[in-house]
Amino acid sequence: MVSPFQTATLVARPSYPNSIAWSHENLVAIASGHLITILNPALLFGPRGLITIPPIKPFPIGVVSREDLLTECLLPTCLSRDTRPCARSIAWSPLGLAPNSGCILAVCTTEGRVKLYRQPFIEYCAEWVEVIDITDLLFDHLVRSGFGEADLPFTKASCEEAAECQRESACGSHLKNSMLNKGHKRRGTMEDQVSYFETMEDANGSCTPFNEKRVTARTETAAFHCLFKKNTCVEVLKQNGPQLVWVNGTIERIRNGKALVHFSGTRISGTLLNDDWVELNIKKGKMRSSHAQNGINPDPAALSPKIRPYMDVANLPEQIVLLEYPDLERILSGQAVEAWLDDRWVEGLCVGFSEQGLLVKLSGESGSVTLDARSVRLAPLWNCGLNLWQVTIPKIEMEDLELAKVVKSKTKRFKENNLRRCSSVPKHQGKSDKQRSVNGTISEITARQYVSCNAMLSSTVVAWSPMLHLSSESDSSHLNSSPSDLSLLSVGGKSGKLSLWRIYEPQRYSIVHNDVSVNVSLVGLLQAHNKWITSICWKSLSTNGSNSQVALATGSSDGSVKVWLVDTERLLNSSESNNSSICLLKEVTSASSAPVSVLSLTASAESPEKMLLAVGRGSGSLEVWICDISNFKFQIIGSYDAHVQVVTGLTWAFNGHCLYSCSQDDSVRSWVIQGSSLYEAQIPSGSLGIRSSTDLPNVSDSCFGLAISPGNLVIAVVRGLDTELLNQMYQARSQKAAVEFCWIGGQQLESSSDKNLELGVETIPGISEREMACWESNMLWSLKQYQHLDNLLVVWDVIVALFAVEYSAQNYVQRILAKWLSSWFAGCDVGCSIEKILLYASRCLYKISTRQLHLLNIICRRFVLSGLKGDIPNVQAMLLEGVGVEDERLKLWIDILDISERELRERLVAFSFAFLLSQASSSTTIIPIDRQWLPAGIAQMEQWVAKNHDSVQDNLKILASKLEKLGKRLHSICGYVAEEQCKFCSASAPFDSPEIAFCVGVSCNTGVGQSHKLVRCAASMQLCPTTPLWYCVCCQRFVSELAPRSLFTLSELPIDLKSFMRSSSRQLALRPLCPFCGILLQRLQPEFLISPSPV
Repeated sequence: MVSPFQTATLVARPSYPNSIAWSHENLVAIASGHLITILNPALLFGPRGLITIPPIKPFPIGVVSREDLLTECLLPTCLSRDTRPCARSIAWSPLGLAPNSGCILAVCTTEGRVKLYRQPFIEYCAEWVEVIDITDLLFDHLVRSGFGEADLPFTKASCEEAAECQRESACGSHLKNSMLNKGHKRRGTMEDQVSYFETMEDANGSCTPFNEKRVTARTETAAFHCLFKKNTCVEVLKQNGPQLVWVNGTIERIRNGKALVHFSGTRISGTLLNDDWVELNIKKGKMRSSHAQNGINPDPAALSPKIRPYMDVANLPEQIVLLEYPDLERILSGQAVEAWLDDRWVEGLCVGFSEQGLLVKLSGESGSVTLDARSVRLAPLWNCGLNLWQVTIPKIEMEDLELAKVVKSKTKRFKENNLRRCSSVPKHQGKSDKQRSVNGTISEITARQYVSCNAMLSSTVVAWSPMLHLSSESDSSHLNSSPSDLSLLSVGGKSGKLSLWRIYEPQRYSIVHNDVSVNVSLVGLLQAHNKWITSICWKSLSTNGSNSQVALATGSSDGSVKVWLVDTERLLNSSESNNSSICLLKEVTSASSAPVSVLSLTASAESPEKMLLAVGRGSGSLEVWICDISNFKFQIIGSYDAHVQVVTGLTWAFNGHCLYSCSQDDSVRSWVIQGSSLYEAQIPSGSLGIRSSTDLPNVSDSCFGLAISPGNLVIAVVRGLDTELLNQMYQARSQKAAVEFCWIGGQQLESSSDKNLELGVETIPGISEREMACWESNMLWSLKQYQHLDNLLVVWDVIVALFAVEYSAQNYVQRILAKWLSSWFAGCDVGCSIEKILLYASRCLYKISTRQLHLLNIICRRFVLSGLKGDIPNVQAMLLEGVGVEDERLKLWIDILDISERELRERLVAFSFAFLLSQASSSTTIIPIDRQWLPAGIAQMEQWVAKNHDSVQDNLKILASKLEKLGKRLHSICGYVAEEQCKFCSASAPFDSPEIAFCVGVSCNTGVGQSHKLVRCAASMQLCPTTPLWYCVCCQRFVSELAPRSLFTLSELPIDLKSFMRSSSRQLALRPLCPFCGILLQRLQPEFLISPSPV
């Protein structure tokens, strides 16, 4: 068995294949039971992220009669004994889809729900934040399309009618889940239960006598405490002519007992509302009598503040009017109410009923108006004794179906005849129809209809496509003038249908605001299989970065495997969901009909037109196919009984040279491809001298999945533990599973020869010479992969491997670094010493690409120079702090880092100057849009060039002189701020360094000035604001102004001005990457919260 170098335990046991996923930002997610645990492999025993899967009510598909409950097709549902839902499938999205440019985690549960989650980078909690429920969107689509089944009585009209009936028969309890969490709901302090015995009109217009209780009316009270904080939604009292209205707003900040409330586009009396400071302290604030303006006698104890929590609840049920219930009119007449008019709550009095609706006398008006009952609610009351708001929620319950039919009939006529002033009802944002309380009826359907519709809504597996880079012409559906990249989320279900969801990058990236929405829409719905879809995988087929075509493989429980070709440009250009742009390449057939458990798809190392498809089955068998896309030929190269039980994990490594598989029989095996043959290879067992830091004994009994690190040097395997073999007192209760991290850097990629291996290298005790040669080859391959711009710089496994090897073989590591650096320069001899290579590289760094400079900086900071002061952000500060270095080799590395960062800074400045010069020579005007780059800090960059005039390159001097000739015209092109002020004392802050600044200070009584140390933005050299900033975990710099995408693709200076005239908006889109390290920026989190560690 492979020896892990680190292990983490889990409190719950996984149950399904592929229970582990490794993200592109270096986070590992494990689905174990009702919990999903997110780990940082760099801090395995540090904080963890958590997703708890809650039970959810089923969708209101229909009602099945009691006699049909034992129908054969319904037995799995009726006999289910799942006490709580579990995670069935998880998948990380590509980078850039989350609001902070991170990854989104898609989760599919055993209830068939699919939800998206993001890191809580703003909320400061361990529980990850739900972004959107994909199954809700699927339900809405299926209802509109009549569930797309011609053989079912479910037509489009009947489905829409059922959904409409649910909306209209709701008894006003439209309580949002978020509001119920904030407001403590209490059962009715007042109950009015009445019966009426009169003739009622049935659905056919005839009269039927009733002599028993049919309707129950009651009320509930919801309480809302005044717990105000930043970004809290509130309602503020305003005067709109003679009317008193409550306007929705958001608290921007709180200071000295007052809240600054932002009103988004709200107008009062034709005037746009500006942000306003509102008193929060109700004891000192200006009070008013509740509804004194409406004719109600003011109650001295009922004084209320001018601000209250957002309370979109308690709307009256429409049945109040439709039932013609005389006692209800007696109860409501004279009650203080609020009406939803023009996106605000207007105070008023309920004066009675009419055939068209509810009669309400609004504040400041002499007469009454007729309003839709759904747009009216009982006015919230201020309880000064408890310091909270109380909302009375009326509810109506109907006891038989006949009465509901009467209401439904009247609802239809009410809609046809009603002419009311209020045409809109309060919005329930983020909630779909089935999430609202329903006291009406749902159509009765057969058991087969229920099973068919439920299968369409029950998802089984999720998978993300690669990031797609499409032209603006092919993506006409996106409203943003700056085309964004996107990814497709594929969701397979029990019905065999495959739904494809388009998810764009956010319009803007932010680590401060949590209102950045995720744009999700359905673009395809395909009947892929006849049975459950059990596995999905994607692979890009384009080599030019356009990703216009991608391959999609799907596997089913009936044993079938299909490979599809997806034309993404046609798919995304379609305005409706269809499958015309998805064609079947091949249905892979084999002798085995066992269910497909896992799939893995990758490009062949020999040719980008060839794909490698690995198929794992429930019988334990493993198949590998070569798919030639150019001629659509498929060839099986191996079929083995690899495992005894179901295959639970498959993953490719080293560019398709190696395949790893695991099974429920607790085995992990590796396979090597040579030409058109598949061979089993031994997994390297060496732990590089590092032992696992856990004392967990070897008691695993099954594997539930494996995942590979971004650098392909580590695999993570999740295993279930036999708790009967653990200590029942201390271990068995909390250790149900474990995640093992194992080295695979020493994997031999040739079956039986030493081809391409250079032997005679320094060895580590317990590791053979051949395995050490494989380590060298694989680490050099891993470092080379990061030169491709599509691969984000996540080099945690490379750096940890270098540290592990250096502990026992220091010269061996220097040999690897020497070979790595010499491969960048044509005239550098590989056989030279590391010192000579460093000297040669220091003179030629300006010739290499920006990506290579970024990778060099990471290796310098996080590995070679990590023993020095790690908290010093730059080399100049290191020298100023007097960091002594005796080793001549370390001095050369420090010089390399200094030259590399200077080169990157010059490219940043030259890039900004060149862009402004190109805009100045152009007749077009710069119009800033979201995620579109506009240079900032030009004045500070000019000062930096002037201070370093003797050392900067001549090309940069030429650009600076041309920019200086623009004079005052430069001020109109960009935000030009030459004199900066301290953010704390408003004193002047002169420019002395691109990293930090010291203000001149303010004079005190003692005559001594107080100076503040200020941080400058790494991208613009401007002073950083006091708001939360982007942070680089590698060089520990802060960024307030993000840099454009094209900055990170530069090869060298000089910069061609004409290239900017041809630059697309995608190339100038903002990217939260560090200008000096190239890694993903993030918000600095407290130590008790998990955050990604790319290095």
